[in-house]
Amino acid sequence: MKFTALLVFILISINGICGIDENDVFCYIKKSGIKNPEIVLLQAIYESGHFRSDICRKRNNLFGFRTHIVYKKFSRWQESVDYYKKWQDRHYVDTTEDYYHFLQRINYSGYKEFNYAKQLKKVKIIASCKCAEDGQ
Repeated sequence: MKFTALLVFILISINGICGIDENDVFCYIKKSGIKNPEIVLLQAIYESGHFRSDICRKRNNLFGFRTHIVYKKFSRWQESVDYYKKWQDRHYVDTTEDYYHFLQRINYSGYKEFNYAKQLKKVKIIASCKCAEDGQ
């Protein structure tokens, strides 16, 4: 019984409470055609607290998207990524702009004085993030 509990704890620690795997998210981000997929994965990890936050678990919202003050709810985490793609297509029009700079310029975090890009760069990725379509 102790072994089973330990195994469950380890799996939750690796995959987050809602069972989302970094590699799955990364591959779906790439498959969706999102620009700067490595940075967007960092955003998903940061905004969802490594896929452990209530917003992630209860709303399948990886990026902290809101409608006014209420966090958006998605049926599956993939819908959150799809929403990000639409959001990115509308807002990231100058694709030559550094993506970290873009996120800071548009105030993605919602806090003017907060160095969002610096925080994203501190995020640690646990998975190896290899996708089948990459031939890896």
